[in-house]
Amino acid sequence: MTDWADGIEIRNNGIKCVIDARILSELLRTIIALGLIAGALLFYSWVRSQIVYIGYETQNLFEDEEKLLDMQDNLIAEEETLTSPERIYTLATRDLGMTKLRPNQMILPPIQTRDRGIADSLAMVGSEADNLKNSKKRTLRNTIN
Repeated sequence: MTDWADGIEIRNNGIKCVIDARILSELLRTIIALGLIAGALLFYSWVRSQIVYIGYETQNLFEDEEKLLDMQDNLIAEEETLTSPERIYTLATRDLGMTKLRPNQMILPPIQTRDRGIADSLAMVGSEADNLKNSKKRTLRNTIN
């Protein structure tokens, strides 16, 4: 290299490639600072995108809820229509050919008696439940024989 102002040629023969620890540490601190800033910006953009995504998802869920509430109202109205006594009576008489029962058509179920020994004895704990239970068995055997 030549210094044209002085007319003296300067040679770089004495420059050596030496790693300066001070410059290296300053470079490392700069890289770390820029990395932290980049990480913070990346995290901020991810958080914002999640907020937008959750907003859209919430909006979709509110729309779905409105649709489901409308469907529920329609189903309740349909249920009330299908279970109305007038409609059931019309279907029974017109489509199925059913008529109202006459008094002589009624068949009453037979009255059944049963032994409630265990349930009664539990209700009468502390009294003469065992004597009553044994006397009920005896009377039941006598009626069967």
